[in-house]
Amino acid sequence: MALICDTGGIYALYDADDGHHDAVKAVVEAEPGTLYLPTILLAEIDYLLNERLGVDATLDFLASVESGAFTLVDPTSEDLLRCGELVQRYRDLPLGLADASVIATAERLRLKRILTLDQRHFRIVKSSAFAHFVLLPADLD
Repeated sequence: MALICDTGGIYALYDADDGHHDAVKAVVEAEPGTLYLPTILLAEIDYLLNERLGVDATLDFLASVESGAFTLVDPTSEDLLRCGELVQRYRDLPLGLADASVIATAERLRLKRILTLDQRHFRIVKSSAFAHFVLLPADLD
């Protein structure tokens, strides 16, 4: 199996004081498959890590990416079109480009499982590929 990562899940992985850190870390450590990370999220992850934890956290994250802990996924033109559809359809949430890119990439790669703390957005959005997403670590309960 494999899963796709959202910003909140990545942030919690690097913040040992985050209330979800242990659960997220357990999911990542138990995951036998690939951890996909849309490149659209990189700037958002960088911002949160730098602002809240400092440059060392960002450097740790970059070292993890470089070592292959995450597989970066660039958006296709179809992904960007799908992002636009999702942002438009769910504009009242609001759903932003970052979350829309996770959904579009998950649909394209047929990844039903998302490492995220954002249940609000990912439970509401209707996927074109699945009846619903499996949100980890929440759906482990």
